[in-house]
Amino acid sequence: MDTWRSAAERAGLRHAAFRRWGLLTVVATLVGLLNFSVTVNDRRAEGVQRPAAYPLMWEMTAAYAFLALLPPLLALIRRFPITRQTYRSRVPLHLLAFLPFSVCHTLLMWGSRTFLYRLLGWGPYDYGDMRYRFPMEAGKQLVAYVGVYAVTTILDYVGREGERELRAARLERELVEARLAILKTQLNPHFLFNTLHMIASHVRDPRAEAMIAHLSDFLRLTLRHSQAQEVPLETELDLLEPYLEIMKARFEDRLLVEQQIAPDARRALVPHLLLQPLVENAITHAMDDHRQTARLRLAAALRGDRLRLVVEDNGPGLAVETGSAVGRGIGLTNTSERLRHLYGMQHSLSLTTPPGGGLRIEIELPLRPGLVDAGPVS
Repeated sequence: MDTWRSAAERAGLRHAAFRRWGLLTVVATLVGLLNFSVTVNDRRAEGVQRPAAYPLMWEMTAAYAFLALLPPLLALIRRFPITRQTYRSRVPLHLLAFLPFSVCHTLLMWGSRTFLYRLLGWGPYDYGDMRYRFPMEAGKQLVAYVGVYAVTTILDYVGREGERELRAARLERELVEARLAILKTQLNPHFLFNTLHMIASHVRDPRAEAMIAHLSDFLRLTLRHSQAQEVPLETELDLLEPYLEIMKARFEDRLLVEQQIAPDARRALVPHLLLQPLVENAITHAMDDHRQTARLRLAAALRGDRLRLVVEDNGPGLAVETGSAVGRGIGLTNTSERLRHLYGMQHSLSLTTPPGGGLRIEIELPLRPGLVDAGPVS
């Protein structure tokens, strides 16, 4: 199924590229014909009688030569856009890039016309004194260069806005579907908590009683923020605490957890339930070797306008490449998808092996300050 989908996507991309360049060819042809009409009418107004085939060739070779140079020109425009922050360096860069573009376009016109004149038996082609021809053509080419830059910038902006709206609509739809799925399987919270307290009252093992209490706290905090996409890191750590207490009660001295949380990072917003699946994944892999103590390190700090989160364990580490590893685990896959939907290209997620072994999951998010909700848990 995935192979078929990727083949279909490639075919779709090829079809879209074919349509795009077909449209550009039509536009270049229309521009050439328009210039041809202007040239012919101008000569007729001056009383110059000459076959129309000559100006038709001149204008069409000019249009198609420009079309041939369009791919590198578009790549340059998109690679080095002019913004308020970069105009001082980018404007001179584009002026410098225009020079070889202008020379190449003029030489392509001269070469193609020379070839076609000989092919059609029209004799030698005289382009005039090239000392004046290059600057004469450069004036028209500069106008075309600026026009292509303006049109490309507008179309790219419209395309980005459309993608952003489409991504927002898709995220909203997925959120609705997720909420519906939760509603289908969600137990009544009061029934759930009353049942847990009833079970705890009949348990005589203090450890089991503590685990049930931590589970109740975990579920209560999870439900409290179930409608939020992002919560302050402080809240996320509070939610993680009962889960860690359950794991410590389960594994006792075989699990050591170290937290290195910078105070100024606690107010930054993070996706709700971001840490729990990552911590669960780390503990699971760190416990693969039953002979060693599982060590887990959780760190958070600010880097300028970015929040950096680290979840590190001393498990077996990566057996595959990062991309494959993200695709295999449900927790990592879901986390990667959520980050992609929430932050687009503004986030990063990397999996590496620390010098001492194990696995380090590092996430960087754009800094979004938030207020810590310190109200009572209902």
